[in-house]
Amino acid sequence: MAEIDEDAVRLLVHAFYGRIRDDDLLGPVFRQALEGRWDMHLEKMVAFWCSIVLGAKRYRGNVTQAHQPFAHLSGEHFSRWLALFFDTLDKLFEPQAAFAFAEPAIRIAESLQLNLFGWEYTLPPAQRALLDTVKQRRPAQQHD
Repeated sequence: MAEIDEDAVRLLVHAFYGRIRDDDLLGPVFRQALEGRWDMHLEKMVAFWCSIVLGAKRYRGNVTQAHQPFAHLSGEHFSRWLALFFDTLDKLFEPQAAFAFAEPAIRIAESLQLNLFGWEYTLPPAQRALLDTVKQRRPAQQHD
């Protein structure tokens, strides 16, 4: 997919969270947190990503505050989330469109980890390598 619209965002969110549900590391965390609320969460994530990539201004919430109950997680959880997210992007979108999601995902993940684990926190090497790989694939016209 080359173009991003609300249908594309919805496809991404549903495909990605389908993978999350089946993941051995992340599935239990999300199932516990979202039991009985998956549909509501998916709609919130569609609104969030529409706000981020389409400027829709539909998301109402505080990302950092929403993740405060998850301070027990580790960098490994964030690394897995990012790996699944980037892989899902690669399967669904052409590079330019994928990067429209990947760049904010990188910033958000780094920010959340610093807020949850403290400003002294260092990203795990595997996550740093993943982020560097994604940043290196940045589409040419995005450099300006």
